[in-house]
Amino acid sequence: MDIEGLRGFIVNLYEGFIPLKAIAPENGGAGEWARARYLLNIVKGLFDEVKVIEAPDPRVPEGSRPNIVALIKGSDTSRTLWLIAHMDTVPEGDRSLWSYEPFKATVVEDLIYGRGVEDDGHGIAMGITVAKALRDHGIKPPINYGLILASDEETGSNYGIKYVLDHEPGLIKANDLVIVPDAGSPDGSMIEVAEKGILWVKLVVKGRQAHASAPARGLNAHRLGMMLALEVDRRLHEVFSDRDPLFTTPESTFEPTKVEKNVDNINTIPGLHTVYFDCRILPKYSIDDVIALIKNTAEEFCKSHGCSASVEVVSREDPAPPTPPDSEVVVRLSEAIKAVKGVKPVTMGIGGGTYARYLRARGIPAAVWMTASDTAHEPNEYVKISDVLSDVKVILHLIENLGEQPH
Repeated sequence: MDIEGLRGFIVNLYEGFIPLKAIAPENGGAGEWARARYLLNIVKGLFDEVKVIEAPDPRVPEGSRPNIVALIKGSDTSRTLWLIAHMDTVPEGDRSLWSYEPFKATVVEDLIYGRGVEDDGHGIAMGITVAKALRDHGIKPPINYGLILASDEETGSNYGIKYVLDHEPGLIKANDLVIVPDAGSPDGSMIEVAEKGILWVKLVVKGRQAHASAPARGLNAHRLGMMLALEVDRRLHEVFSDRDPLFTTPESTFEPTKVEKNVDNINTIPGLHTVYFDCRILPKYSIDDVIALIKNTAEEFCKSHGCSASVEVVSREDPAPPTPPDSEVVVRLSEAIKAVKGVKPVTMGIGGGTYARYLRARGIPAAVWMTASDTAHEPNEYVKISDVLSDVKVILHLIENLGEQPH
């Protein structure tokens, strides 16, 4: 099937939805509705059935977060090939690091720059363009082709795919084929079948505020907080040090990231210091053990330094059982990748979190795949138009061969 003519459709799609911000309220945004309304109008013209599942959320102006579910009916309506992408993005970060306007799809030859063009604009464009190709060529798929454009992936998925699965338990079945285009490799060979556990921790150190000229009257929470963060970092890496070659980063990772503002002026010793850790933990380790180590380290540190500290779990995602490499979705996807891209697929695990973990936890095998330059969350995030087109070809090849037994 010749789909090179869809390049302009993909560019126009990006130019339409990237300027419509879809940022969660946790990150200072108003949710996904502006983007969802635009995409909904396009999806309605390409699919047989379209509905929106709204997850109540009083923090956003509309009072809910949208999840679009669209279906093209196949010859066999008892099964569905699902592509599941997310509409939300992270903020642009430091604007000065961008060479292009973050919330504008800037096309430079084969590249499109902008926040969310890869994560997960690639999945959005890919899923919609597959439907466009099926319609343009009058193809009725052997089984249903379904697309879910969901919310809230970047901040926990409580208003996204988790809500959809909880409130529509029969929507995605265990014998369906599920692909989540939200991670991949530059040559398209990586099929992600496993994810690490994820833990976000807030560590607060309390000292005693004082004038900076009289440090003996205070207890510098900023200094103590940095010292404690380094000690927590050291002990986590020391205790949870094993490696697993299945994962692209084979060891568990423990990164101090966000630090909250303390005092407004330079000449005050802060009495409070707050730092966050992002932990990506190999499935062999218990997240409870990681939390316990952080708490014990904080307790021991404060006994020695006269401060107090609290440890709060901001978010926790325990690892789900991996998708078997010999599952039908992985086998069929592998065959399509080999046929279209000419590369040998390899199954791997990642430290990032995707919607797939929630499907796997419910006994639904899911393959995470797309061709990715891996620029997500970076300044000057970009996607290759040729990669989106190539991935559309892979999915169409998979669909065309669904009538045959996988090898």
